Amino acid sequence: MLYLNENEQKIIENFISIENKYKNEKLLLKWYDGSQVIARYDSFIEDENDYELENEKYEEFWSFVFKKIDFVGNPPIEISEDDFFLINYNNFPNEILANGKKIN
Repeated sequence: MLYLNENEQKIIENFISIENKYKNEKLLLKWYDGSQVIARYDSFIEDENDYELENEKYEEFWSFVFKKIDFVGNPPIEISEDDFFLINYNNFPNEILANGKKIN
């Protein structure tokens, strides 16, 4: 079992326990504001915020890697030039659907 910090445990625990079933699957990510992204799930990585290790605000967490197919609205993600983006407990969608079925 992976270590989840207390901030991320309630938010990503379910998805991280099933993520391997959805590798390379097309998923629909939805946020409360109506923003949506259709993307292929790739993997997850250990990530960290922009603070220095010595700073009390420094934090490590898990981020999930997706490749964008299409989007609507202004989802809280930064899409790279090659269409990849990360989600983590800070910008996790309210719903994730696979083939129309809610999985998170």
